[in-house]
Amino acid sequence: MDLYGKIRSMYVKENKSQRAISRELGISRNTVKKYCEGSHVPWDRKEYNRQNNILTKEVTDFIKDCLKEDEKENINKQKHTARHIYHRLVDELGFMGGESTVRRYVSSLKEKQSNCFVPLSFDPGEAIQVDWGEATAYLDNEKQ
Repeated sequence: MDLYGKIRSMYVKENKSQRAISRELGISRNTVKKYCEGSHVPWDRKEYNRQNNILTKEVTDFIKDCLKEDEKENINKQKHTARHIYHRLVDELGFMGGESTVRRYVSSLKEKQSNCFVPLSFDPGEAIQVDWGEATAYLDNEKQ
């Protein structure tokens, strides 16, 4: 947003041309033009709403089956990762989409644990906290 303010200031207050601003700041004239006209502001992001055509019913069912397999076998170390599912999709179904698409879909399906904490309160002298580590201390002028 600093850049936006600088461009607007140079254009409105200093009456510099868009070409001069572009040359001075080393940025595209198209960007300078958008900012000078006020048709585009950097903090106003365009909404992402593209349809996902690559995740067909066959693909989503395959992904869900992989995750159900993991639940059924109940093996922690050999679970399907999104990367593994993606490679299986490519090999078995000829999937043409990207790995990030599969990762995004798998993460939406997996249950996420919410972050929570239990506040602890103790009376004085009731509990002690110890951080295990190694330190050198002098007790009675002896190095311990």
